[in-house]
This record gives sequence, C-alpha cells and structure tokens, in this order.
Amino acid sequence: MMMNFDEFKVQASKILGLDLASYKEKRVERRVESLMRRRSISDFTECLQQLRMNSQFRADFLNHFTINTSEFFRNPLNFTSLEKEILPQLFAEHDRVKIWSAPCSNGCEPYSLAIIIDELQKNPHHYELLGIDIDPDILISAQKGVYNSGALKNVNPNRMKRYFTKIGNDSYAIDDKIKRMVTLKQFDLLKETYARNWDLILCRNLFIYLTQDVKDLITHKFVDALKTGGILFLGNTEFIFEPEKFGLKKIVSSFYRKV
Repeated sequence: MMMNFDEFKVQASKILGLDLASYKEKRVERRVESLMRRRSISDFTECLQQLRMNSQFRADFLNHFTINTSEFFRNPLNFTSLEKEILPQLFAEHDRVKIWSAPCSNGCEPYSLAIIIDELQKNPHHYELLGIDIDPDILISAQKGVYNSGALKNVNPNRMKRYFTKIGNDSYAIDDKIKRMVTLKQFDLLKETYARNWDLILCRNLFIYLTQDVKDLITHKFVDALKTGGILFLGNTEFIFEPEKFGLKKIVSSFYRKV
C-alpha cells in the first residue's frame, strides 16, 4: 500500500528529530515533493527509505526544507532603526547587552549586527551576540563567513572596504574580527529551553512558515526569555495580532517591546 503524506510526515519527523507538524502543511508538502522531483524519487516510501539509509540525503533534505536564504542588512530601514535608535538605547540602559539571532541561517544577520556594534565602538565585555540555527550545515557556512554579491547588496561601499575581502570572482570573506564577535550554536527553537534575560531577540522570516499554534508557543517562549523592556524583532511580513496578550507592545514596524 502506497504511503500517504500524513504517514510520511510522522515517520520523517522521527528520523530527522524535527517536528514537521509544526510547519504549515502545504508548505512542507511542496518542499518535500520538489526535492523528490529533483532526485527522481517516485513516492513517499522511497523518500523515507532514503532518509533512513542515506546520511547525505538527510542533510540535503534538512537544508532544502529550511530554506537557508539571507542577506546582510535585510530590510535596510529596519536596520537603520536598530543602528540609530534601538541599539544605542539598549547600550545606554545596560552595562551588557544580550542579543540573540534566532534562527541565524548563514550568518548574515548576526554579522550585520556585529558590524553595527563594531561601528558603535563597544567593548566585547559590553555585549553578547548569539546566532542559532537547527541546520548544522548552514552553521558551517556561517562559520566560514564567505558570501556572494547577492548577499551583500545592502552593504554600503565603506563597509565593504572595511569589513570584506574579495577572494574570488564573486566571493567575499568577512573580517575575522567580526566573526569573533558572534557565537554560533546549533539549537532547535521548537524543542529546547531558552536562556533568559535577552535584551534583543531577532526572529525574522520564520513565523511565516509555522502554524498559528506553534507561532503562539514560540512567541510566549521569546517573551519569557526577554528582559522587561527587551525587544522582539520580526520580519517585515510578520505580525503579532493582539500583542498585548503576550505582554508585548508594538513600538514601530516589526519591533515589539516586552512591557
């Protein structure tokens, strides 16, 4: 009997250690089927067998599913708000500012923050900058810190000159000083316990893929992890309806403060 998608989803979740039911079903199904077409896999039974037996396919499946795309200073107006208002205010209010990029994908986001903090001339004792992701392969890419021009389209010429070195036809390596400012860690937002007392949490372009129940769960966990007065920064197309029920207040587009 041919395996249906619901059964595949249950079995694949166990193999991957990733709860596929937490993500919007149609999106999951589209991503799985597109990978199956790419690999000429005929049905879900064969796909499940590949997940069980082939470690490289498991890694490719996870990478394909999580859509690891990012760029430096994505949505530049929001990063201007960070640079000119939010980060200076947090550093003025606290001796040490804790910042969490969750998930961080290929490192563009936490390295963008590190560049701003370096330009603000902050001592390493005055901040903690953590980037997490569930995908170990994308974290390896982040650790390498090499990017193409597409990822750097929002980086101005002064920053390009100061923080990046061209190492190939379309490859640019970020300065080691910026890499050292960021701690990278594998972490599952759906399963693991969050550290506390964060001043700024960035969770951008993840909620659009999650079911409403899971979005609400993660929002509650983020709020618990924030200090009072801390900031949650979402993607441009993501919104928290009735933020007050989570103990949040919207302060400007994409930014919410814990009250």
